[in-house]
Amino acid sequence: MSDFVGLSKDVFAIDRTVRFAGVIDKMGRLVAGGMREGIKPLESVKDMDKVYIEFALRNAMRSELNSEFGRTLYTFSERERIKIATFPLEGDNLLLISMEKDGPHDKILSRVLALVR
Repeated sequence: MSDFVGLSKDVFAIDRTVRFAGVIDKMGRLVAGGMREGIKPLESVKDMDKVYIEFALRNAMRSELNSEFGRTLYTFSERERIKIATFPLEGDNLLLISMEKDGPHDKILSRVLALVR
């Protein structure tokens, strides 16, 4: 767990446009990290729990295709107001990060990949 706290801090250090960096377990519970200090979430606390569960479920469903396509390295989505990426970790955990829309996502994604390898 302390490694996950350090991982979240390392992700925040990559770029100031990282809004959120947290590790979610296979049940969709946030086990480390969270919103960058001073940043207001776009969603309510109730909706945050739904988001975590959704990403945990997607991660579990994707892993069923590992034998055909290989392991997922990360997923990335760009929405109207935010960019979101997930990185599967060992033990069915998942690193979830969100970035400002104008953030340098290429730089952030490549640096996070180096951290989680």
